[in-house]
Amino acid sequence: MGWRIDFLATAPPQDSTSGPSRTLWELGAALVARGHAVRVLFPSSNLQARPDVKGVTSIPVPDPGPGRRPYGRDIAIGRNASDLLDPEVDLIVGNDEKAGALEWVHRANGRPVFAMIVHDVALQSLETRHPSEAPTGFREKLGHWFDRRTLKRLEGNALSRARVVLVPSELNRDLLNRHYGIGEDRVRLMPNGVADPIDAGTREEARLALKVPSDVPVVSFIGRTPERQGLASAVSAFQRVRVFFPGARFLVVGPATVSEPGVTALGVVDDLTKARVLRASDVFLFPARYEGFGLAPREAMRYGVATVVSRHVPLEGADPRQAVRVVATDDPADYASELAELFADPRLRRSVGEAGRAYADRFSYATMADLFERAVASVLP
Repeated sequence: MGWRIDFLATAPPQDSTSGPSRTLWELGAALVARGHAVRVLFPSSNLQARPDVKGVTSIPVPDPGPGRRPYGRDIAIGRNASDLLDPEVDLIVGNDEKAGALEWVHRANGRPVFAMIVHDVALQSLETRHPSEAPTGFREKLGHWFDRRTLKRLEGNALSRARVVLVPSELNRDLLNRHYGIGEDRVRLMPNGVADPIDAGTREEARLALKVPSDVPVVSFIGRTPERQGLASAVSAFQRVRVFFPGARFLVVGPATVSEPGVTALGVVDDLTKARVLRASDVFLFPARYEGFGLAPREAMRYGVATVVSRHVPLEGADPRQAVRVVATDDPADYASELAELFADPRLRRSVGEAGRAYADRFSYATMADLFERAVASVLP
């Protein structure tokens, strides 16, 4: 007999802008396939009933929109979700700081048990913004102080209540201990699943659909928080390389506006367009300043794209010179050097891409579900 589980997600299932949230929906589907009953609660302004997603029951939570208080929207969503939790479930799983505002009543047997999945440590994300985003004036610094205090209270509250905390990397395990003093006895490693590649046609067909010439070098970037994931450094590196490869193109996916020669900002796109971007790319560039797992570069690897990342991206089990190229500094010139070498050497690109694909193919949702079951079994007989 399986467990009854309520997850709290960041976004609805069809939203492709949030990789961690999409991963959670897929985890839910993998758990349903293993005999568990799963509901996913997600913020939405549309409260109409939604059809099940691969057996996962969708529960929309009223989203009040932006508020004036620091993290007021997150607090309101957490409280609204509290009213929709099923008191008969065995397990409630939080996904981000919104879980710090959840309220529910335990049954006589101590159920539901609460757990947390920490894709990214929110406090670390706040503190690793691009330098240009850092507060400068008195009001900005005061606002940042209030934001940080509220976020630490919310995230800390969720973590303190969790019987088990699941993290996708050793980096997040260390950060949880540094910021919140969470001991290793409650933390379990559970790498995120990576979606199978979508059939987006051949390289030439993908480029034709994106209106990219078939005979030029192409680099891509995908990120839902571009300032933290190093888009500015990626653009700077591309500008340096374009001097030697004047026809080169840079495809950017995510909520960013870039106006530079050779750069095409596609915005937030659907899954098929994202797949075309990866299929059309020669190199994937990801100079993140902090990343709890690195879902985007692993997705690129699964498409066989030679991938360049920062030293801040955790890549347990990957050979740093064969499966992925890791840049040791935050200097855009060093990213440009790696990018130029890969542009100039097709054989090296293929070698890195093939090794990266073999590495990323190990991350399936079935494996993620197995690790999840093992992690919570200790608190759910």
